[in-house]
Amino acid sequence: MDENLTAEQRDLWQHLTTFSQEKLAPFDAQLSQGQQTSAEAYQLLVNEGLPELGLAKPFGSEASFSEQILVLAAIAQGSVSAAVMLASTWTAAAALSLYGKPAQFAETLQAAKQKPLAIAMTEPDGGGREAIQCSASKQADESWSLTGDKTLVVNGGQAAAYIVLAKTLRENRLQFVVSAGQAGLRALQPVHLAGLPAVPMATLRLNGVQVSKTQLLGYQDQGVTIARHINALARVMSAAISVGIGQRTMAIVKRYTRERVLGKSLLNMDAVVQLQAGELATKLRTSELLTWDAAQQVDQKRDFETAATMAAVTSSQNGVSMVQQASQLMGGISTTRTLPLTQLMAEAQAITLATGTLTQLTRKIGRQALGVDHWDPLTADQPVAVAKRIQIGSLHQVVKTLRLTEEVPVTVGAIKNAKRIVALGQGAMEPATLLQAQQLAKWIGAAIAVTQPLTKLEQFSVEQLIGIDGATVTPEVIINIGISGAEQYVLGMAGAQHILSVNPDEKAPIFKVSQQAFVGTATDFLTGMIAALN
Repeated sequence: MDENLTAEQRDLWQHLTTFSQEKLAPFDAQLSQGQQTSAEAYQLLVNEGLPELGLAKPFGSEASFSEQILVLAAIAQGSVSAAVMLASTWTAAAALSLYGKPAQFAETLQAAKQKPLAIAMTEPDGGGREAIQCSASKQADESWSLTGDKTLVVNGGQAAAYIVLAKTLRENRLQFVVSAGQAGLRALQPVHLAGLPAVPMATLRLNGVQVSKTQLLGYQDQGVTIARHINALARVMSAAISVGIGQRTMAIVKRYTRERVLGKSLLNMDAVVQLQAGELATKLRTSELLTWDAAQQVDQKRDFETAATMAAVTSSQNGVSMVQQASQLMGGISTTRTLPLTQLMAEAQAITLATGTLTQLTRKIGRQALGVDHWDPLTADQPVAVAKRIQIGSLHQVVKTLRLTEEVPVTVGAIKNAKRIVALGQGAMEPATLLQAQQLAKWIGAAIAVTQPLTKLEQFSVEQLIGIDGATVTPEVIINIGISGAEQYVLGMAGAQHILSVNPDEKAPIFKVSQQAFVGTATDFLTGMIAALN
């Protein structure tokens, strides 16, 4: 892996592999025998300042994703359990950075410098979208009540906070950040994995946990997108851990074969052993390259989901295969505690299931290769990618999905109480555009809201202004037309359940807080919507 690294990354790699071999590996041997605790193992990482590498500034150093992958591979060489705990923390921290604001989760990110974080998605009936039964009930004061069970939670019982996936009565999936000490949250009995017994894992029970709207991660119905993002990042991290297992296995083989005498020569001079070592080295190199490629795609803000899945599948399979092959090469001694291969085998097998079964993940790769996977691209960019792109041809489906032709009120009140809002900005100031917008609002029973520049027009007033200087609105649907997305406006309409935005600039900030994005002119969108309604 060295030739792919900068000088700074090479120094980091050398420092961490030394730390891993000298400090973590001896500790891990005791950890696997129950002589130490996972909390003490994590404290070793804290003492080294490692959790801060994956935290956004000013809470940490915000290392690149490629550097985080380097760290995990190095740590896994000494302790797979410690690497898994750190990966869970960094995955949660990435979600907070991508879908929240630093100030919103400052307390959680500050706590993560000393204590791990956790992702709570999987439930007793499974981890898929349809298996989610944990409920989120909205209260009169805009807070939420969470009820349900989460299982197989890595860092469960030790985490400072949990990212919890829940569903509303309307089947929207939302992600909440729940602090460990909140009333109604309880970690049940620990779950002991056969392959990773030293990893803290527990079932969580949420019994009417009250969370404020500031604990909502992202916006309405972004829960599935956030879960997708979390899972894809976790796959690259699990691939890095498998790479660390492979690197340790290769190191064990090299050390053993250069010390073991077969007949009159060292074992590493035997032709059959050299052939097997060549196969091991090739598998390791394949895993390293796929994992490094996926990590770089994250840093380059490319669509990295397929690369992440390929890296996870290949690296985890190679990890198991390498340990099996090394055990056969070394014979009976591999089953003793003289060498850690028995433990590595259990850990390698556990990692193959960390982010889904090999069958599920391989099928996902196949669907993408055949062009039948219709998910939107997934990038590591600040979530412009969250907004689902819609085209003119799909506007009829938007009308149907948002039920815009159902329960259309005859009389529409003020924007503060409106269930539907059409909001207009500078990009919608042309007279013809304003007429079309008013027609759309009338047909769907929406109130018309405006940004500051339009309050100067004769037909609008400050009572229609959304934002810090105007009203705060909480409609079921808001359609933003020609609005760039200044923060003072976004704060005023952040309580909307569904946000559809129209702007010709694909990088407009408004798309970061929208569920749906129409990249194009206001005229094209309005003409298409009116045609769809017809």
